[in-house]
Amino acid sequence: MPDEPPSSITPAHRGMGHLSNVVANTAAHPAAQIMSIVACMSWLIWGGSTTALASFASIGGLILTQMVLNQQRRRDIALHLKIDELILSKSGARNEVAGIEQKTLEEMERVRSGRDTV
Repeated sequence: MPDEPPSSITPAHRGMGHLSNVVANTAAHPAAQIMSIVACMSWLIWGGSTTALASFASIGGLILTQMVLNQQRRRDIALHLKIDELILSKSGARNEVAGIEQKTLEEMERVRSGRDTV
């Protein structure tokens, strides 16, 4: 096997990324959302503290939001890579727009108007 550069992604990082994806996908399922409503209603019916429920819900919501944002970020990166590949493989396409998402808004506007290249 040829010499490969060392990966900056550790097994722990890869494992946590996988766990984040699994939790985000599970939490997005309608059954999980119904179960959370039932759990909250049960908590309140059986006399649980509303302060504790609000705390758990806030912390859980914050964690799930970060997991979903991470998942969306990965999908966005993959989509940009696919689009860049298509742009670069198509003859006649303006190759300067591949990777334009890394540029400033002003640079993007110049490319859009045709006044400048990236």
